[in-house]
Amino acid sequence: MPFNYHKRITVIPKLLHVTVSSHGWSWSLGGRRAHVTRHSGGGRSASVRLPGGFSLRRDSRRHH
Repeated sequence: MPFNYHKRITVIPKLLHVTVSSHGWSWSLGGRRAHVTRHSGGGRSASVRLPGGFSLRRDSRRHH
């Protein structure tokens, strides 16, 4: 059974978080309803939570 490490560090409460894991790091800017995330591998995602339990998420990767 593989183990993974995951630690979320709050830089600015309810606004900016840094996540460190065994796979790399990422930072998230925004709150619970909407946020943007940037991953160490160049990936980006944006997420919006909608009323009624729905959410929208868009992932993109940096092109070389």
